[in-house]
Amino acid sequence: MRPRYLTTVLFILCLLLTRPLFAVEDGDILYPTIGKGEDIALEESEKYEFENFDYALSGSTLLGYDTNVHLEHYDPASSIFMQNAFGANSTSQLFELCTLRLSYDITSIKYFRFSEPDLLDNILGAGIDTKVTDGLLFSLDYTFDFVDFPHDKASEYTMGEISAGVKHDITDSLYHQLIYKFSNKHYPKWKTRNDGGIVRMGDRKDVRNTFMHRLGWYISDKTFLQAENSLYFNNSNDMFLDFYDYTAIKTKGSILHLITDKFYALANAGYQYQVYRNRVVSDHVDGDERDKLLMCGASLFYDVKPGVSAGLNLDYSKNFSNEGEEKYQDLMISSGLYWNY
Repeated sequence: MRPRYLTTVLFILCLLLTRPLFAVEDGDILYPTIGKGEDIALEESEKYEFENFDYALSGSTLLGYDTNVHLEHYDPASSIFMQNAFGANSTSQLFELCTLRLSYDITSIKYFRFSEPDLLDNILGAGIDTKVTDGLLFSLDYTFDFVDFPHDKASEYTMGEISAGVKHDITDSLYHQLIYKFSNKHYPKWKTRNDGGIVRMGDRKDVRNTFMHRLGWYISDKTFLQAENSLYFNNSNDMFLDFYDYTAIKTKGSILHLITDKFYALANAGYQYQVYRNRVVSDHVDGDERDKLLMCGASLFYDVKPGVSAGLNLDYSKNFSNEGEEKYQDLMISSGLYWNY
């Protein structure tokens, strides 16, 4: 049997930290702390159980410092931001082998020095887990995400994503999971361009196909390790230089360790290689743009009292590119309170 109190902490991390955003081409690059710990949790909560229905509420308030808000190598800046989040999750047993999941998450980020990065993100989710056999679980999910940038209306979008996955418990402490995701992102205030760069009728729409493999291992009753590899293809109907068409490979690892019953740590590291299909670099010599992104982060959490935790997050990213304008590095620090009921 898996250690029960480790599973509880894993689930708490899932509830306390809201889902990843997609405010840039890959949202975890700009806001890495938002989604931290989301995929670590593996078990359902047994809190607030009413016959075949249970639910959980969570939230957080963070104060953070960002050394390079716009990820611009030529104009590094610093800014303090406030991040508030709320989440509601529920599960319901439909049949003996089928469980329904529903969720709602909202995140607000407000920068003190700059206004363009401010955002309000609402995410609605629904999913079904079906037990195929002992140790084999099939999941089907749909997520609807709508992001509002109060000071950058052209970047606002809505996104629908459907995903299907199979999770296989190899042993009581080791599992792996295969996942496929299809997403369609719509920018209602971003007009597309033709091959010559002339604005034309129609809104920008991006389609992405993602293939993912995840491996999780309960090393001991206090340590959990997870590795994830993904391949995704992004296609946009904005035809100018196929600027938003690219292929990327991403690998990352996370480790959670319970130092004491109230004090625990989370660390992660990742690498992403992204190739643009027709985005020629500015010197026209080195072919199409290729980016290599390094990411790492760490968090410390302390349970102040039941249901309330204090946390400190540190994230660093550095992008290497054959396009000089895309080289940057960023350090983000945030701290605050998390709660769940």
